[in-house]
Formats: sequence, C-alpha cells, structure tokens
Amino acid sequence: MSDGTTPPQNQLFLSYFVGWHARYQGTGAAETLISAAAAFGAGALSLYAPVWSMFPESLPRSVSLASAIAVGTVVFIAAYRTQASKRSRQMATGKLASALLDTNRECMKLLDVNGRMLRISEYGATLMDAPSPLELAGADWLSFWKGADSVAARAAFDDVLAGRDASFRALCHTTTGRPKWWDSRLTPVRDSGGKVVAVVCASSDVTDETELLTQLQAKNALMSEMEAHMPIVFYSYSANFDYFHYITAGCTKVFGLEPADFVKDPSAWMKLVVDDDLEPVLAEMNRIVRESTDGRAQYRIRKADGSLRWLRSTGYPVSDESGRVLRIVGITEDITAEQERIMALDRLAYTDSLTGLANRAALLREIEERCTAGKPFGLMFVDLDRFKVLNDTLGHVAADHLLQSVGCVIRKALPCDAFVARLGGDEFAVLIGSVPDKAGLGRLAGSLLADLSRSHLEQRVGVFTTASIGISQFPDHGANPETLLSSADVAMYAAKKAGRNSFQFAGKEAAATIDDFELERDLPEALVSSQFLLHFQTIHEPATLAVCGVEALIRWRHPTRGLIPPGVFIPILEETGFIADVGVWVLDSALSQLAAWRRAGATGLCMSVNVSARQLADDVIVREVERALKQYGVPADQLEIELTETALMQNASEAQKTINALKRLGVRIAIDDFGTGYSSLMYLADFAPETLKIDRHFTSKIAHDAATQTIVEGIIGLSRKLGIKVVAEGVEAQEQLDILRQVQCDYVQGYLLSRPQPPEALTDAISSGEASERETSRSTSNVS
Repeated sequence: MSDGTTPPQNQLFLSYFVGWHARYQGTGAAETLISAAAAFGAGALSLYAPVWSMFPESLPRSVSLASAIAVGTVVFIAAYRTQASKRSRQMATGKLASALLDTNRECMKLLDVNGRMLRISEYGATLMDAPSPLELAGADWLSFWKGADSVAARAAFDDVLAGRDASFRALCHTTTGRPKWWDSRLTPVRDSGGKVVAVVCASSDVTDETELLTQLQAKNALMSEMEAHMPIVFYSYSANFDYFHYITAGCTKVFGLEPADFVKDPSAWMKLVVDDDLEPVLAEMNRIVRESTDGRAQYRIRKADGSLRWLRSTGYPVSDESGRVLRIVGITEDITAEQERIMALDRLAYTDSLTGLANRAALLREIEERCTAGKPFGLMFVDLDRFKVLNDTLGHVAADHLLQSVGCVIRKALPCDAFVARLGGDEFAVLIGSVPDKAGLGRLAGSLLADLSRSHLEQRVGVFTTASIGISQFPDHGANPETLLSSADVAMYAAKKAGRNSFQFAGKEAAATIDDFELERDLPEALVSSQFLLHFQTIHEPATLAVCGVEALIRWRHPTRGLIPPGVFIPILEETGFIADVGVWVLDSALSQLAAWRRAGATGLCMSVNVSARQLADDVIVREVERALKQYGVPADQLEIELTETALMQNASEAQKTINALKRLGVRIAIDDFGTGYSSLMYLADFAPETLKIDRHFTSKIAHDAATQTIVEGIIGLSRKLGIKVVAEGVEAQEQLDILRQVQCDYVQGYLLSRPQPPEALTDAISSGEASERETSRSTSNVS
C-alpha cells in the first residue's frame, strides 16, 4: 500500500514492531526442513564440485568431506535465519494489522477500482447496521451516496484512482435506512509497478459531532440574528470589574460602543449611566460579588447621540471550588420600549380618561407617599352642587364638557404644585403641600369657589354651577389615605348641608352630619336588600269615622339604626336621584297591598301614593302607573296620586302634561299640603284635582285661631263649588274633629283616628263590608 512516501516515523514503528515480535516468535518445522535441504544441497555441491571440474582431484577425501559439511552447515544456518525472519515478519504484519483493525473505530473497506466492496471490517459492518461483513461483499460503495453527497464521493474516488489520497464528509444511509454522517479517507493500493489496483476507505461515524456542530452553528446564527435585530448584549466581566473577558457585538446597538471600546476602557459604559442611577447600579454589582448571588439592575443611559435609553442588566457570579467569585457573566438588554409601555399603562391606570387628571388610584398612591414622607399637607374634596339634576337635564355630553371645564378651573385656581384628581362623577380632590395651614387652605378654597362662580361655565353648557368643598389636613385629621378622604368627605357633606357653594374643615362640627352622610351611602344597598317598607294611615269620613281610604307612607328599617322616618331620608333620596327608583317600588308595594285587601273584601278601598317632583319630569311615571294597575288588577279610579304644590311649581308645563296623562288613565289627582306653598288658585283650574289636602299647619290652629278657621271654611266652600273634595290632615284632638264636622269637611286624617301602621295592623279597621260600602259612597261623590 506504500508508494515510497510513508513517513519515517511509521517505518520506524513497523521495524520496531517486527523486530520486537521476532524475539517472541518460535521456528516452525517447515522452515527447518527447507533450511536442511538447502544445506544438504550446498554440501553435496561442495563435495562433488572438484570431480566435475577440469582440475584433477588434488585434496584428500577426508578434507573434501569436511569442506562439504562446513559449507552445508553455513548454508543451513543462513537459510534457516532467512526463513525464520520472513515467517516472523509475515506473522508480525498480520497480527499488527489484526490488532489495528480490532482497536480501530472506523468503517474500514477495501474497494476495487470499480467501487465494489471487496471486504469490510467487522466493526465497519456493525457501523453500517449489517449482520456480517459478507452482507456487504460486492456492494457498490458509490451507490450509498445520494445527491450532492454522491458527487462528493465520486470526486474523491476519482482522485484516489489517480493516485492521490482523498477525503470528504457526507451523509449516507446504513443498510437499515438510518442516516449517518461520515468522514471518509481514501488511500490508493498500488502493485509493484505503481499501478492503483485497489482503494482502502476508512470512514468515521461523525453523526453526533455533525449534529452538535449544526446545533452550535444554529446557535451562533441565532446569536448573530439576535444581535442584529434585538438590543441585547452577553458579557463576561472580571470579578473586580477591571476588564471584560468577552462581550458580544450587540454592545454597539445597546450602548453605542464597539467591543474594542470595552476592551480599551472597561468602565466606558458607566460614563453613559444617568447620574441618579449610577450609584444603585454600582451597589448591585458589588453585592453580586460580595454575596455571590444573582443580581439585576434597571437604569438609564444617555448615548452619544443624546437619546435616553432604559437598560436592564442581569449578572450571575461564577465561583471556584472555594466559593471565590472568578467572574460575572450576564446579559444586558435595552428595555426602553417595555418601559414606555409600562409608563403608558401607568398613565392609563392612573389617569382619568375624561379630564386627563389623575384618578382615584393615583390619588391614593400620592396620599400614601406623602403620608410616608411625613410632611404636612391639605386635602380638598370638591363636589359639584346639583350635578345629578344638571346631568339629567342637559344630557351626558354636555355634562362631560362641564366636568372637563371644572377640571381646568381647579388647576388654574390653585398653586402649580397642587395634585388634582377626579374621583368619579362630579367629585374632585386636591392635595396641596405648599400651603398646609388652615388659614391658607381656607383662602384657597374660597378663591376656588369664586373662580368657579366667575368662570362662565354656563356659556359652554348653558348652566351655572357651584361646588361644596370639604378639607382635611395631615396629620391632624388622619394618617392614612382612607381616614383623610373620609374626613374630607364628611366635611364636604357638611358644606352641602350648610347651603352649598361653601367649604368646611374636618372636625367636630362637620362630623355632626355623619349620620346623614352614612344614610346617603347606605341608600343603594337599602333598595337592593329590601330595607324599605310601607306603613299605611287610614282616611275617615268625619261623621261616622268609617274608613274610606289609606295613604301609603314609606319607612326605612335600617339594619343598625332601626326605623328611620321619611322626613330624614326623603330629602336625601331627592338629592341623590334615588327617588325615582324608590317611587316605583312604593307604587308596586302599595298596589300589591291594595290588591290583597280587595281580595279580602275591601273592594272599594282607595289608595293614596305620594309622587315627587323628579317623577313628574318625564312620562316614565305614567308608564309605570299603567303597568302596575294592569299587573295587580286594581281599577284606576282607586289609585290617587298625591302631589305637593312645590312639585307642581318646579316645572308647571311638564307637570301638567304628566297629570293629564295620568287622568286619562282614570287615576285621581290630589294636591297635598295645600295652603303652605304658593296656594295659587290657578292650580285648581289648570290641574283640576279631585282632592285637596289641607296642611296640618291649619288643622293644628283651627281650634283657637278664628282666622285659620275662616280660611279652612273658605277652602272647603270653594272646593265644594268646584266639585273638589277636601281632606284635613293632622287631626290630633277631638276639638279639631268637631270643628271640621261643623264646617262640613269631607274627610279627615290624623293621629286622633289612626297612626301610620303596618298593613297587618289594619285588618280590623278595614273590614270588607265597611270599607267597601263607605268607599263606594266616596267614589260616587268623586272623593279620593
């Protein structure tokens, strides 16, 4: 297989092995016989050579024989050594080749010049998933390669046929179809004339190495792509931060510095860090080394082009067996986009979308921070007056414009350091740290109220608005957001109770209104959890005291305060706008009870229900009355709607439309508390009520005031001529009842006859026959 270019070290190795092997190699019988034959021939030739020659026999016979034996011995020794050496070399070469093949982990093949496999090593057959070398004998070696790999194999084979060593790496499948990568080396085998007569091919299975290399290349490609498209840097930093072991090219994108800049000046990146952030970054770096734990820092840098970027660096300490930190490896990434998204979300989470002011969450966070700082500050709670009425009257779009304008006025009226927030609806809050004293806060509140009054908001939305302000101070009125807000809220409510368009400080005076404040907070839950109930007061015919009707009166059974009278919570219902929802509940509950009494026999009983001014503002009350009458099966003329003169006065034209619609349904109309309001006789003509209810103020004075008795007589006489029946309210003494009988009042109502009671307490008073008979008479007389 050698072409004369075998390296000297291989020749020396082969010579050494053959010589070393000869010392342990015995002589065979064949070599001995051959050597003996050669010796006998040489001795015979030596003995008879003189006879055959032309010279006469000149030596004695014994000398000739001795000479022949000597020659034979010499020839025997020479022949024996030659044969032994040849046999030893042959055996040494065979055993060396066998040992090399046994230790070789390659697929060894002997190919003929046509590429056919003459022989494959046993281990090679195993690598090729063949049962034995014979399985592949005669196989076309070139046919194992496909596509581009086939081209590479063909080129290498052509090179070796031309007498040159060749090698290539390619993929081919084993006999079972399993793909493998091979590193193949081809060496020509020459005859004595130097002609290539065969090819030795040694193939190493490099599948694992190739796949690993592919993975590494893929990772390198990924890293390159990441560095090209993503702002990210990988680094290895010395434990004392004096130099970088390694830093990736991504530093150019992240820091604006080249890798060489970091090698030249390892602290170059620190010079870019914003001053406020540098100390925390250095502290975290030193902590990583000191504690040998992972660490992370977020900081800002100012790049050479002036742009401000947010970076996040994460470091991991690498330690030796003793725990000493050798270096810091880690990653630095540009998180500017992430920070911008966080800030955008922060703005979204802590900004009121309508006004652009801070929202409740932002206010609570700001109060918490200021409380933690411990410096005094003031908190103003600003609530617009009558906003719910404005919202219902103007519509949501105009109301939104109003809120935006109010926000602008508040910001302009207060110091530039004031923190202004909208809490929701018409509620605003202001934190003021530059003027924390009570006198200064009072001046600012007064100035703000004046600016709101002078701001000409009505030119934008067609309304005029005022506000009520409650003020609390830190730490006098609380040391946390909840207490300070609650104190300011109570003070604001006190300002509303004091007449609106004013301000109040938190304290004992403001806290006196906490009961009403808490009731307002509890109203929504009261309606949901059925805390409201109805009591009923009977209406009587004066002469016989027969029950002719009942008036439904709402009560509130509070879970902690017990039964609350309507005079306390009705104004709150009116102010908050809950009166409409509660009014529908009253209508349903009253007619449901009337239907129950009718089923019990009181088929002529009339039910009086009070309706507020808010309910007359639109036709919702008409639809609700029509629905309820149908739902409970109550005749329309047995329902009487009571309206106050104040309710009629607020919007007379709208009220008249609603009353006319109710009258078309057949419902009766009564004017309640007549005589205490405007007492315009025009109402009697425009609204044509079926009933007038004389206010208890007149009833209480009728027995001892002649003028009052004359007025009552006049009201009754005028009403009788107009076909209107009169009910005197507040009858609490027998003398009052006697006078009302004398002046021929149609019906009476008061504590003397019956207090407001639950429906079950009126079972005896409202007997089926009595109520039916007397109410029928009342209905015929057009009395409600």
